[in-house]
Amino acid sequence: MTTVEALKLALKKEMDAIELYKGFIKDHSAANEIFEFLLNEEYKHKQMVEKKIVELTRA
Repeated sequence: MTTVEALKLALKKEMDAIELYKGFIKDHSAANEIFEFLLNEEYKHKQMVEKKIVELTRA
């Protein structure tokens, strides 16, 4: 597995986590604050992985 392939796998996991936390926010309003925090962290991780993929795939 190449570095870019590994990063794409990581990106998929980040996107899965984003969807998971979105569902938690919708279904568990009593804990929205923590799930919104975690959701925002996942968005940051996603952005970092996407940035690294772009850096490594520039021609």
